[in-house]
Amino acid sequence: MKGFLSNRGGAVAIEFAAIALPLMLLLGGSIEVSRFIWTRVALQDSASTGARCLGLRLAPCATDGKMDTGGTVHFVQQQASEWAIDISDQSVTPDATSGCENTPDFARIGIRHRLTSILIVLPDTWVEVEACFPVAPPD
Repeated sequence: MKGFLSNRGGAVAIEFAAIALPLMLLLGGSIEVSRFIWTRVALQDSASTGARCLGLRLAPCATDGKMDTGGTVHFVQQQASEWAIDISDQSVTPDATSGCENTPDFARIGIRHRLTSILIVLPDTWVEVEACFPVAPPD
C-alpha cells in the first residue's frame, strides 16, 4: 500500500486533464472576442465610407444628386467584403436626410449584422454600427 501511495506516475496527465477545459475555454473566448472586435471595426469602417459616399453624393451612392438606395447598399457591401465580411441587403439601412445626434442634414448608414460564434456554447451576437456624414449642399 505504501508503494501505491508514493507512486507519482501519471500525475502530469491528471493535472493536465484538470486544467485542459478551462484552458480551451479561455483560448476559444479570446478568439471570439477578437472576431467580434474585428467585425465591429470592419462594419464601422464600411458604414463610415458609405455615409461619406452618400453625403458627398458620389456614384454609386447617388444618381443625379439623389440617393440611390441599391447603389448605396451595394457600395457598403463591397466595402465590407474587402474586410472579408458578407452582409445582406437587409442589414444595411441608408438614409440621405436623417439627422445624427440632433443635427440635421446628415447622411446616415446603419448596419446590423449577425455574428455566428464558432463555439457551440455561445449564442449568435448582433453587431450594430452607425455612421454619419454631413450632406453636401446641392450644386
